[in-house]
Amino acid sequence: MATPWWAYLAAAITMVLWASSYAIIRIALQSFKPAQLASVSFLIAALLFAGYAVVTRMRLPARADLLRCLLAGGIGISLYNTLLDTGEVTVSAGAASFLINCGPVFAALLGRFLIKERLRAWGWIAILISFSGLR
Repeated sequence: MATPWWAYLAAAITMVLWASSYAIIRIALQSFKPAQLASVSFLIAALLFAGYAVVTRMRLPARADLLRCLLAGGIGISLYNTLLDTGEVTVSAGAASFLINCGPVFAALLGRFLIKERLRAWGWIAILISFSGLR
């Protein structure tokens, strides 16, 4: 089955928006403090997601999963964005982009050296490409 044209369009739009987000954060920090910017971003995302959830009649998470969802969203994602916004106050958008995008590399290396997780050849190749700045 061939991939529909709109899937390619959605992927292209996602890449452009994601790639430009670091520069947009830098610009937005001229008007907002880092925590305010993260809050505004979450408000917009929450409203869009709520609209999608209503339209698709999305089921709510199981009651047992609510605490984990709140912790992951409330701490993990908000902490990540607030720290990213705070970091962009002192570093360039390009440096922030490089550091954030190396997160999976650092996680793989920590796993390799701390808990002896095995990295295959493709994993090492991906790490080398990532550190070379090619994306």
